[in-house]
Amino acid sequence: MILGNQPTGAPEEEATPKWGNSPVTFHEGTLAEIRQYIPQFERRGFGLSLQGNEQCRMNQRLDTIVRLPFHDDNALIPVGVVSKDYALVPHTDVLDVATKSLEAAQIAPDKVRTQLKITEYGERMALSLFLPDEYQFDPGDGHPMALRLECMNSVDGSTRFRALMGWFRFVCSNGLIIGVTRSDMRRRHVGDFRLQDIGDVLTSGLKEADKEKKNFKNWRMSPVTINKIAPWTEEHVRKAWGFKAATRAFHIARTGADAEIAGQYKGTTPTTIPVRRTTQVPGAPKECRTLYDVSQILAWLAKERRDLQEQLEWREAIPELMNSLN
Repeated sequence: MILGNQPTGAPEEEATPKWGNSPVTFHEGTLAEIRQYIPQFERRGFGLSLQGNEQCRMNQRLDTIVRLPFHDDNALIPVGVVSKDYALVPHTDVLDVATKSLEAAQIAPDKVRTQLKITEYGERMALSLFLPDEYQFDPGDGHPMALRLECMNSVDGSTRFRALMGWFRFVCSNGLIIGVTRSDMRRRHVGDFRLQDIGDVLTSGLKEADKEKKNFKNWRMSPVTINKIAPWTEEHVRKAWGFKAATRAFHIARTGADAEIAGQYKGTTPTTIPVRRTTQVPGAPKECRTLYDVSQILAWLAKERRDLQEQLEWREAIPELMNSLN
């Protein structure tokens, strides 16, 4: 049951994007231009400043990661406490290795559009490198997708370093993401940490891209009905992402528009609870007809998560959810 129209998306997704407890800013440009938005860090001993006659000594097992003065901010800012065996990997090193990996793959870095997502003090960074136009792919709906390399890094030990390949759909200004390319690397910031493995992820991802294109085309040719989607959202989407997401998925599939819950949960299911229509989902048909349409619904819901870590986790769940519908 749809109770009316509203001009905005779901309220829970309207707040400023964040990563953990930190607000996130966005920057776009070339690889060279992006560098100016990335601060530098160093490790220092972990101790207390003295007051009066207090005594203290440095902690022998821990260090402090400090953001150095950046642009007009001349202050030193501590961003985390790490163990002595923690390997500090500066964000600029990630940028440099990603640039070299592109050059090794004979992809001109100056033709790569770059998006940077970085937390308030710079402790966490997500770098998206959109490969040139010749790597784009139109699955047949007139909405091309770009192949991209993503690198995620932290200097405070809050997240592991990751490099992965995936697809970005251009139809929405914020992008629709399908995280089905299996090229992926995760590393803890300890021991034999090797940023050079970014190149292996890029090379492998380029090889697997053709397989993914066939997969998208197969989804485009695979019909699915709302009668099949309904029990799938009730069981699989609800189990993976919760009642609200299952409700939104079903109503996007049925109408092409997102929705927010307007009725009481008690005695209802994601397919029967009253909702209010919110916003038309870019690139979505008025009624879902193929598995590819379903994949775009899941990608939309993942992209709409406020927290960047949640976005990634939801994207990673898409292949399994798609398999449960096949």
